[in-house]
Amino acid sequence: MVFDKRIKCLLPVGGRIVDLGCGSGEMLNAVFELFEERIGIDVSKHRLSRRQVQGWTFIEADLNSAFPLENNWANVAIANQVIEHIVNPKVFVEELYRILSPDGVCIVTTPNIRYLKNIGHLLFSGYGPRTAGGNTTDGVWDDGHLHYFTHRDLRELFAKAGFREINSHALIDLTDGGMIRHTLDRASSAWPVREFLSGNILFTASK
Repeated sequence: MVFDKRIKCLLPVGGRIVDLGCGSGEMLNAVFELFEERIGIDVSKHRLSRRQVQGWTFIEADLNSAFPLENNWANVAIANQVIEHIVNPKVFVEELYRILSPDGVCIVTTPNIRYLKNIGHLLFSGYGPRTAGGNTTDGVWDDGHLHYFTHRDLRELFAKAGFREINSHALIDLTDGGMIRHTLDRASSAWPVREFLSGNILFTASK
C-alpha cells in the first residue's frame, strides 16, 4: 500500500506495531524506527518480494481469520485500504480490538462511498459502486472491494466493538499538489469536506 505521511503524524512512539495487509511493507519501512517491535501481515508475499524488509517481521496469514497475534499484543494497528476487502468487517474490527493493548490505537483508511464523485457515478453511469479506479480500470469487481463505507458506518462499527475516542477525517488526495486540495486537507475534519469532498477516509480509534 502507498504510504501517506499524514498517517505517520498520528502514530504514538514506542511499543509494538502491526500493519494489517502490509503489501510491499512500504509503511513499516517508513516508521520502523518509532517502535521496538514491528510485524506486517498479508495473505501473500507477492508484493513483499519487490522490496527489502527493514527491521520488521512478515507473517503470511488470511485476515479473514483470527489474526496470528496474542491478545493485547499491539500498541498500534494499521489497516491501510484493507477493510473494504474483508468478508466480515465486524469480525475484523473485533480482532483489531482483541490484539490491541489497553489504550492501544488503530488507524484505518478506506474509500468513502459518500464522496460526491462516487454518488454521481452511481446516479448517472448506471453502474453500482466504484471506489477503486472506475469500471475501465478494475472491471465489475471494483478491485476486490466487498464492502463500502461512510464515516458513520465506521464510527458505529468500531463503537459496537468497544472502541472509544473515535475520530474520522477526510483523506484528501494530494497527488497533484494543487492549492484547492491542500486547502481541503487543512479542513479535513469539517463536515462537508469529510463527508462529500474526499474519496478516502482517515479513521482512528482507541481501545
